[in-house]
Amino acid sequence: MNRPTRFARTSQFLLLLTLLVSGAAHAEWILFGRTTEFRIYLDQRLISRNGDFAQMSQLMDFTVAQWADARTAVGSIKTLVEYDCTRPRLRTLAGEAYTEQMGAGRLVSSEQVAEPQWEAIEAGGNPEKLQKIACGMKP
Repeated sequence: MNRPTRFARTSQFLLLLTLLVSGAAHAEWILFGRTTEFRIYLDQRLISRNGDFAQMSQLMDFTVAQWADARTAVGSIKTLVEYDCTRPRLRTLAGEAYTEQMGAGRLVSSEQVAEPQWEAIEAGGNPEKLQKIACGMKP
């Protein structure tokens, strides 16, 4: 089994970081859906495809601030999600939380998931629709 070289791992990390950071400055967020608690936005311009996998930036914009602790409010969370275009599954690769809506304000936390785990996607829900968008299929 071929393991990624240190250069390949570093390149993958830099790509993820670039997608998240460039998404903040140049994102073209398109409303995907909403509930009374939050709105979900996608940046379809920054979808990255590699073989059977696709990565897409997503933004969860809260209608009411969520409290991370007694002094820190979170207004939005940006995530980089990878979809398997051959199987109904996804995994979150990285995430950032901001004090303001639409990824604005102070960065509250940032995480690069060391060993992202695949999660099953149930048929008929929003994750399945997001997978189809990321993979270039008809939703």
